[in-house]
Order: sequence, then structure tokens, then C-alpha cells
Amino acid sequence: MTQSELVARIRAGRQVLLAVLARVPPAERETPGAMGEWSVKDTIVHLNYWGGQLVTLLYQVRSGQTPATLSVAPDLDVEAVNRRWHAQGKNRPWEAAWSDFNGIHAQVIRRVKEFSDAELNSTTIEPKLRGRPLWSWVAADTYDHDEEHARAILAWLEAKGL
Repeated sequence: MTQSELVARIRAGRQVLLAVLARVPPAERETPGAMGEWSVKDTIVHLNYWGGQLVTLLYQVRSGQTPATLSVAPDLDVEAVNRRWHAQGKNRPWEAAWSDFNGIHAQVIRRVKEFSDAELNSTTIEPKLRGRPLWSWVAADTYDHDEEHARAILAWLEAKGL
């Protein structure tokens, strides 16, 4: 995948999510159930944590550091991490979560643009990536993740008649 294709996919995935989020009435942002027991705000905070991990991963790879993010841990228990982060972020105000959501997205785009097409597609750029090209790590924590949660929130909205 080229850098420009990846950036376009990241932006398109975010637009899908933003279109769904625009349908959420402000009074419903913190109502549980949008994603399991999570509210829409909890889901945004969740995306922020994973997006922050991606920004750190991209920074570490670009600067030649060995990645130390949770996402590259071979024995990662995603559900346990999600539960811990949910507990940590549960009381984050909507405005702060929303600001983080937009800021992290901008940082991801900026960091992705620091890599060449060859680097994004390399399976040997960093051993801790276990033979996966860098673009696939980006996809997992951007457009794939955004679209996954957009589908869940949309189903919740439709079930509520919103």
C-alpha cells in the first residue's frame, strides 16, 4: 500500500465514523450500550488509547527505537487492556475525549507521512512487528478500528430509533 493510499484510507475510515457520531444526540453520548457496556464517549476514549499507542509505535520505528508499545507485545491480552483502559478513562469529560480524538488523528496522519512507501510495506523494518508490514499495524488502529466501532454505534442508534 502506498503512503497516499494509506492516508486516504485513514481519512475515509474516520469520515465513516464521524458520520455516525454526528447522529448521536449530545444527551446520549454517555449512555451505556453503544458498544457492549460502553457509551459513545467510552468508545471514543478507547479509540484514543489505541491511537496513542499507534502514534508512539510510529515515532519509535521512525526514530530507530525498539517499539515498547502494548500493541507489539506477543502475549497481548487485548480484552484485559481494554478493560483497564475503560476503567482509567471512564470519567474523562466528553470535551477532553473529543479533543484527544481529533488531535491523535492528526498526529497519526503526520507520522504516517514520515514513512516512504517502501518502509510502510517492508516486512523487516522492525523485528518486533513480527513480519507484518507497518501499514497493516496502522490499518488495525485507524480505519479498521474506526469502521468496526462505527458499525456498532450505528446498530445501537438504529435499535434506539435514533
